[in-house]
Amino acid sequence: MRARTAVVLALVAALAGGGAALAGSQLIDRSADADAYGLNEIARNGNVQGVLYPGDPTSEAQLVEQESQRVVYVRKVASAAYWALSVHEPYRFQTGDRYTLVLPERSAAYTLDDLRALAPESLVQNADGSYLLKEDVAIMQGATLALGAVDLRLESSPAGFTSIVAFGGRLEVSGTEDAMASITSWDSAAGAADTDTRDGRAYLRVIGGSADLSHVALSSLGFWSGSTGGLAVTGSDGIDDPALAEAMQPEGDPLAAPSGAPVVDAAGAVDDVTDAQATSPATGLATAAITDSTVRGNAFGIFVSAAHDVRITRTSVTGSLVDGITFHRAVSSSIVMDSESSGNAVDGVTMGRSTSGITLHGVTASRNGRNGVSMDGQSLADGPSASGTTVQNFGDNVLDEGRITGNGRYGLEVMGGSGIRVTETRFARNPDGVVVDRGAADVRVTGNDFVDQTAKSIAIRESVTAAVVEGNTITGSETGVNVRNADADITGNVVAGVSTHAIVLVGDVAGTTVEGNDLGGDGSTALRAEGSTGAVVGENDTAQWHPAATVGSVLRFIFQPLTVIWLCLALLLLVTAATRKDRQFGTFRHPYEERVPLTSLSRGILAPGALRGGGS
Repeated sequence: MRARTAVVLALVAALAGGGAALAGSQLIDRSADADAYGLNEIARNGNVQGVLYPGDPTSEAQLVEQESQRVVYVRKVASAAYWALSVHEPYRFQTGDRYTLVLPERSAAYTLDDLRALAPESLVQNADGSYLLKEDVAIMQGATLALGAVDLRLESSPAGFTSIVAFGGRLEVSGTEDAMASITSWDSAAGAADTDTRDGRAYLRVIGGSADLSHVALSSLGFWSGSTGGLAVTGSDGIDDPALAEAMQPEGDPLAAPSGAPVVDAAGAVDDVTDAQATSPATGLATAAITDSTVRGNAFGIFVSAAHDVRITRTSVTGSLVDGITFHRAVSSSIVMDSESSGNAVDGVTMGRSTSGITLHGVTASRNGRNGVSMDGQSLADGPSASGTTVQNFGDNVLDEGRITGNGRYGLEVMGGSGIRVTETRFARNPDGVVVDRGAADVRVTGNDFVDQTAKSIAIRESVTAAVVEGNTITGSETGVNVRNADADITGNVVAGVSTHAIVLVGDVAGTTVEGNDLGGDGSTALRAEGSTGAVVGENDTAQWHPAATVGSVLRFIFQPLTVIWLCLALLLLVTAATRKDRQFGTFRHPYEERVPLTSLSRGILAPGALRGGGS
């Protein structure tokens, strides 16, 4: 071991050859596979929800796999340098057709000036004061890369893309209110940010480490997957391919080494590193604090997985090609506060299975292609599985004091899980406001304001149990509250201005209680329970309900008993008048035709004056 250490700090044997297919080095023919362009799995299965991803599923999925291999290989080589070779100064080694600069553990943070000294050829300052980074950077456990109010552009073009990845280390980017830091992808040939994801795109990622971003503008980063989606905060994903090092042994001459940090050959020591050593640095859950920042045009705006204590505050996420803020798996005890996630292609905020203890406070989610907020608390497995995954449900998530408006499908969708709380939030102009389904339990929707949803303001359905819908104000929509094959207590709600029904019960609703609600609107009936069983319907105030005129309601009004009697009498009089005939002659006769007028009796009688005149 010591003999190898003595000769090791020489130029590295390249990893080109077998590693030439690594992400960041493979060129993509943008004219190839034209049929795949603009498609993804959502389109192929015919279930289009949200806005389709604009990239190339085939090439981008390959690039994600290659980039995953590169990340694993970087960690193994760095572990070999750390454990087998005791390298403690910054160094670089070749990955594909470029180098990765490794920042090992040290007490003082690495700064922009350190990067300029370590990589003078791959970190250059532009005439406008911005910096262009053309080399991948790996921040190892115990190391911190601290960038101030920098305008940093990560090279990203058909020739390759740049990444900054913390392997158990810490990434800090700190701007100020008056001088925001900026990190974006950059295509030098085009002289603009890289907006084409088909050949990959520059990204930031923290693996089992931490990120602290304040007053930062992130834009046009990432492609296809969550881990390469733009800004990713993920736990350690382990070493999952023992043969990876052998497969990536160099086959050609090494690239010319850039000046600055020395090149280290640690590839030969990879086999001497144990699995435990290979996964350290970069072990455990990740964490992050993102404050007063903007994220625009990433693939996934902010992607979080296998993390805890993630805090996103006063941050805006817009224009993402997939989801805005994603808590994917195994995320706990995290909060999004006073932030916005709007105008994203699919969901504004999404919580995947095995996430719990997530709070959304004061969050605005508007104009997203599918849901404003999605919470999936279903179990990861329904029974025994190859991986032995737990069958427990997840939940204990909170949405309060939010504004969920104008989304393409639902304002909030809750799929399974338990202990969900939705309070004091305004839902406006969504097709459906809140939809709870897939066996969720103990979901409380209380004290919210629903305005002008298109179809249903609240829908509780499909095996949901112990739901509570209480103290909400509902204005507009076709239906206020719809309960189908579920169990919910619907109490103390005020419904006004709905056009069909205030409350609808459908199917088996055993355990459902409906009472103490003020039901107003103009539909056919305030409460429709026909076809349902098991509900207990108490007293509800329907004084403000104005039944709409329908064929059925008009007929019911007409055919009241007294109305029928009067109609029969009128009909009898009409029939009698129309059929009365002279019994003798069988013809109609005038009733006074046998009477003689007085004028006819005076005909031929001379007036008295005429007689006197005749005698003179």
